[in-house]
Amino acid sequence: MGAEKGLLLNDDAFEGSDGKGIATILKAAVENGNYDLIMTGAQADDGAAQVGGMLAAMLDYPYASLINSIDVIDDKKLKVGREIEGGNSEMNEIDLPCVLSIQTGINEPRYVGIRGIRKVASVEIPAMGASDLGVSSDSVGASAAKAKKLDYFMPELGEGAEMLEGDTEEIISKLIEMLKAKGGLK
Repeated sequence: MGAEKGLLLNDDAFEGSDGKGIATILKAAVENGNYDLIMTGAQADDGAAQVGGMLAAMLDYPYASLINSIDVIDDKKLKVGREIEGGNSEMNEIDLPCVLSIQTGINEPRYVGIRGIRKVASVEIPAMGASDLGVSSDSVGASAAKAKKLDYFMPELGEGAEMLEGDTEEIISKLIEMLKAKGGLK
């Protein structure tokens, strides 16, 4: 796990972009570079889980979503897996270049030692804005957004709802007890 270089896409014109706007920005960056594999989050709050699919469609690249395993077959193909209903896994081959929406937990990040931190501390990460990418400011940002975020909130507990607290084992035990008591488990 590591990167050879980074790129910061940053411009006030990008603020308030919806999923399509974010995909438009990323498409321009991908077309300005030379990338075989583009990975997006599966369910980020900035695109309502739409960015990966939209980006793939805009680039006309193959796309796979909710990926939790990746194996390189060769320089033209990957084997990707995802969990499906019932805890089963589905394995597929996908041609490169492609876009994958990655599921949380796909890897175990490693701790970077002080030597590695010092090595990258002075590395410049180029920043690109709308004009650098050739993106029209009227195609991104809040003015171009068809979907607008109104609010984020935790829903109120409804009648009969109960939030279980504790560590994972405690929550599981409480849930099993509740299900047994209400006839859900025998």
